[in-house]
Amino acid sequence: MASINWSLGIGAASAERWGLSLPATALLFGLLLLQILLVKLFSRRLSDLRRGTHQLPAEPEEGWLPLEVVLCLRGADACLPRLLDVLARQTYPAPWRLQVVVDSDADPAWPLLQPWLARTDTAWNELQCRTLQQRPSQGSLKCAALRQAFPDLHSDSALVVLLDADIRFAEDGLERCAWACLQPGVGAISGNRWFAPPSPGLSGLNLSSWTRAVWNAGAVVLMTLWKIPWGGCLCVRRSVVDAGDWLELLSRGLCEDTGLLGPLRRLGLDYRFAPDLVMVDPDPAQALLPLSRWITRQLLTARLHHPAWGLVALHGISSAALLLLALLEGDWTTALVYELGCVGLLCWIEQLLQPEGSPHWLGWSVGLLPGQLVDGASTVAALLARRISWRGVDYAVRTRPARVWIQRDRLQ
Repeated sequence: MASINWSLGIGAASAERWGLSLPATALLFGLLLLQILLVKLFSRRLSDLRRGTHQLPAEPEEGWLPLEVVLCLRGADACLPRLLDVLARQTYPAPWRLQVVVDSDADPAWPLLQPWLARTDTAWNELQCRTLQQRPSQGSLKCAALRQAFPDLHSDSALVVLLDADIRFAEDGLERCAWACLQPGVGAISGNRWFAPPSPGLSGLNLSSWTRAVWNAGAVVLMTLWKIPWGGCLCVRRSVVDAGDWLELLSRGLCEDTGLLGPLRRLGLDYRFAPDLVMVDPDPAQALLPLSRWITRQLLTARLHHPAWGLVALHGISSAALLLLALLEGDWTTALVYELGCVGLLCWIEQLLQPEGSPHWLGWSVGLLPGQLVDGASTVAALLARRISWRGVDYAVRTRPARVWIQRDRLQ
């Protein structure tokens, strides 16, 4: 703490020496201190979670219970064959079932599913593939697919695992999901995604990929501290489905994950982040404009369904706003020190989640400023959004009470 105070003193003295704005200096350094505190809390939280993992037995107290994996598909995702292949090789020791809900009879996902329909050399005990039967005007189509799938869960399935088609799942992924979710008092767990683009070099700057990586690194910290689940790999107890509160949320919601805290707490259960379900994604990002729309949709789900939205919005807007204020006032020294501090924080987060590698300080430096600006702009867009597009569907958005309506389904 003494070194931090010393740095603040040097920063203030430097600002006065160069005729810079002390308020901008104080605000940016204050924000940097807050971000240091958040990463420190994140580090402690990860240590506690990993320590708990090492202290518990290899098998859950309840044993390995039957589970069910639910995939909701719309479109021919290029990563789907990879996911189906790794699901077919799962090492989960108890019986489990795979249920797939495809958006329509003409959906291009069907040809990717077809080779698996008659396969018998798979880890799952049963495969059920069905088309989405009802397209309600309220709630997203993904939520509608889950509402169709849940009544069809096998009576023995004690856990439900929701996966996105584009994740990189491990062969023991279902074991990790079940083990984490079957701990006492836990009703739902999820991992998270870690984007790992190649370092900037002769092949290019990978600007959009590193912009996405910067945004995601901050998001992982906030999602862990404020208990925001990630639907890409989400495991819940069957009792959460059967209670009905979650189904009511799905009937009007945009997504299935960020609104889980309320239903869990009403059952006296907790959500827990599972560090060993962090999935490294090296794939390149889309261009900056589509990326900003994607980030806006991620933030909108928190705005609609999570109680910590105000803190998420404050973090996203304050960083971009204060940095722009310092630059507009000509406070280049403060802005530079702040940015260097943020690069250090990103390297710290990377080491916490990917300790086996070296920090990609050059990549973080490339993506930092555009990541901060895109985060700020996307947060404002999520605050003001009255419409959102997702996989060819336009939704109208209402926040009080939180709900969405389908306006146009362009791929139907």
